[in-house]
Amino acid sequence: MGFKTNALTSSLIFMACGALFTVHSAQADTQNEVQAVAVDIEGIDDALFGANYIRYFESINNKEGAYLINPYLQRVSSVTGGYYNIENSDIYNLGGTFYFDEKWMLSVEGSHAEFNDSFDNSDLTVVDVRGGFNLSRQWQVGAGMVYQRANYDSIGDDIAISDSESDTSPIAFTRYTLLSKYGTGWDLMAQYIADDVDNLDISARYFFSPGLSVAGTYSYVNAPDGVDDEKVVGVEVDYWMSDKFALKLAHEFDVDSNIDSDVTMLRASYRF
Repeated sequence: MGFKTNALTSSLIFMACGALFTVHSAQADTQNEVQAVAVDIEGIDDALFGANYIRYFESINNKEGAYLINPYLQRVSSVTGGYYNIENSDIYNLGGTFYFDEKWMLSVEGSHAEFNDSFDNSDLTVVDVRGGFNLSRQWQVGAGMVYQRANYDSIGDDIAISDSESDTSPIAFTRYTLLSKYGTGWDLMAQYIADDVDNLDISARYFFSPGLSVAGTYSYVNAPDGVDDEKVVGVEVDYWMSDKFALKLAHEFDVDSNIDSDVTMLRASYRF
């Protein structure tokens, strides 16, 4: 199964043209970012398509650091919003990241997904709130909470079923970033969500230059008794053709399952 190339190609061409038209104004303020995303999920006929917008409170300085993570390195606060669609499902997200006194960080992210077809009408809301503290310029630690609420309204064997459930889980995370003056180095992250189904996520990204980085990811889900644990490995390549325009390609797969569940993602980003 492949991407729906028409919609994706149109998005990439639009963003690439924008990058070419603004190449002469590289020194202008950079406080906006738009992203076009396409995700191919094995076993699902339709691909997921979406768009995201980020508004930075201050201009991003790309004369140093690494383009991808400069908003984090420079502690630039931002707000974001987006929309995604796959088959009969609509997904909305809204959030913000705020830095205080170069030490403290507050992040709030929310998403709402609606699933609708002839037999099922359900929705899922997730709110992720976390606070971070910078032990040094390179090392951040933090904790927070993840709240989830699901509503079900389905019909099976001529029987209508309506139900809802909610759950709140604590989260702990850390991040260590060490870059040279040439924009090369490591960006390491880990987070742990404690619940009936524990979740551990780890990523290690290496920057070969300010515009090129490769990351390896690992996710482990400790499933309840009777259900197989989930172990997912991924690789990402993020390449900035300039300090304005970037492409990201990511692929992940389950390494401990006989079920084909590969996921491939392509994202185009443009800052202006």
